[in-house]
Amino acid sequence: MVAALFVFSFFSCSSDEETEKSTFFDYKTAFTAHEWELWKAEGRLGALKIDIKEAPTYCRFTTDSVYFTEKEMVYHFDEGGKLVHGEYEISPCGSYPYTIKDDEIKIDDQIFTITSTDSSYVFSNADWRLVLINK
Repeated sequence: MVAALFVFSFFSCSSDEETEKSTFFDYKTAFTAHEWELWKAEGRLGALKIDIKEAPTYCRFTTDSVYFTEKEMVYHFDEGGKLVHGEYEISPCGSYPYTIKDDEIKIDDQIFTITSTDSSYVFSNADWRLVLINK
């Protein structure tokens, strides 16, 4: 009977571990698979102040860094100072190392809790709220 209880408890623990492993979500793979647009951003990250009201802002994740860019209008003038045309260009804003553990992401020295909806990810802490949507 003791052997039966031991075998039962072994398989019980094993199935709990398997259940725990199967509920793990690989955020790093999800983030690196797309370029993201910041839909909402409030706060400052290191020297980077993100103001999405001024210009659309995007981010791209690599295996170890996140790169921020802005879409801004650039105007071209002829020699006489007359406007020739304007066009949007993507300008780099900065990059920061990141790490992910469970449902938290650390970007530079800020730690955010990750939550997700059907079409976005929210990074939030006491000072920041970033909403990423698939571009």
